Order: sequence, then structure tokens, then C-alpha cells
Amino acid sequence: MSRRRESRVAGTVVAVAATALTVGPLLAIGLLAFTGPDQFARDGLGIPSPWTLENFAALFADPATMLRPLLLTTAVAAILAVVQTATAVLAAYVFARLEFRGRDALFAVYLASYLAPPVVTFLPLYSAFAAAGLIGTFWALVLPFALASPYAILLLRQAFRAIPAEILDAAELDGAGHATVLRAVVVPLARPAIATVLLVAAVSAWNAYLWPRLAAGVRFPQVQVAIGSLQSQYDSNWTLVMAGTVLAVIPPLLAAVVVQRPLRRALELQAGS
Repeated sequence: MSRRRESRVAGTVVAVAATALTVGPLLAIGLLAFTGPDQFARDGLGIPSPWTLENFAALFADPATMLRPLLLTTAVAAILAVVQTATAVLAAYVFARLEFRGRDALFAVYLASYLAPPVVTFLPLYSAFAAAGLIGTFWALVLPFALASPYAILLLRQAFRAIPAEILDAAELDGAGHATVLRAVVVPLARPAIATVLLVAAVSAWNAYLWPRLAAGVRFPQVQVAIGSLQSQYDSNWTLVMAGTVLAVIPPLLAAVVVQRPLRRALELQAGS
């Protein structure tokens, strides 16, 4: 067997193993979600016989169990995605196109904050929001993350810098101001990167657990907090917990499918700039 063929076989084996490790747990979660609790207690993990929706019916029997967390998380994710993307577009345009003293140093300092784990900011954030009386409110879920992340600004800055300068200069020569250039030229040409930032922000907000648990708790539980509550309340009913997990996993999976092509194009722009 040639070296090239050996490398190809080894790569295939690694790809299959990685796929199995990724898909296997999701498949088990899906099977358990459609398995009745009695069958699981009797037979363990296996093919549901019969397939049942009783776990999902139990989750929605009380709106507070899963329906309200799903609606709340959808609202939080939508707000944060729009606000973060809007602020990222504005900041990235400034860092990419405007010249002012200290611009690169300011960008480096802001980007350096991306290196710090988010958890280190939770204590000062919690103290500030507690002093303002906002702990246990909807605003505690939104305000701390309303500004764009350093990653979003970096991605959009690279995408904006990849736009040919001749196009932007021609628009400015025609009398267009920065607001017009951004709205009519930059945003349409950078739509893949902007779509990526929008969906990544939404998925990040959807999957958040620690801060929503600390800041809002059970009064405004996001979906991941609700799943954690299911695990503590129904520790022996794993089929119900897995049904809740399926409801929490479906939106990020759909977002990953939608964002796949824009993300690839955005990363190509970033690598080529």
C-alpha cells in the first residue's frame, strides 16, 4: 500500500471515528426522548417500541416546565443577536476604515479581553447588577452581553478590510458619507460575515447556562437552566430529561446548518486578508 493511500485510509478512519463520537450521543438522546419511561426502566437504551411522544407531552403539560423557557430563550437570543451584530458592524467599520490616533492600540486592548475566560467577569457583573437591583430580572440576561464580542469585531473587521478599497473610495468620491458607505456598500458586500456573526451570537445566547443561572435563576429560566432543573427534579426519569434536551438541541443544529456556508465564506475572507 502506497504512503498516499495509507494517509487516505488513516484520514478516513479518523473522520469516521470523529463522526461516531459526535453523532453517537445525539442518537442516544434522540432514542431516549421517544422511549417510554417504563420501557427504559425495563430494557434500557434501545429502539423505542413503540415510539412515543409522552415525554414531550409531559414537558408541555405545565407551561413553566419547558414552554416558557423556550420562549424566553428565543427572545433573549434574538435580542442579543441583533444588538451584538449591530454594534459589531459599527465598531468593525471604525477599526477597519477610520484613521485616528491609538486605533490599533485600542483594538489590541479590546481584542486581548477575548483571552480572558468569561467566567472571571461574572463576580463583578453580579455585584454591579445586584447593586442596581437587576438580579432576577429579564434585563440581567440581556444587558451584560449587549455589546459586540471581540471575536465578532475581529471577524467583521477582517471582512470589511477584504473589500477592495477602490469601491469604497469611489463611493466617497461620489459624496457618500461613512453612514452611506456602510449601509449601501460595506454591509451588502459583507453579508456572509454578518450572517455568521448574527447566528453565532444567537447560538451562544441559546446555549448560555452559568450566567442565566446566577443572574435570573428560576424566575426567568433560560432553556439550559430548565434542562438542569429537569435533571434535579426527575433524576430517575431520564427519558423526560432527554426529551427536554432534544428541544434544546434542535435550534442550534438548525442554526449550524444555516450558517455553514456563510461561515466558510467569512473564514475564507479572513484568511485571505
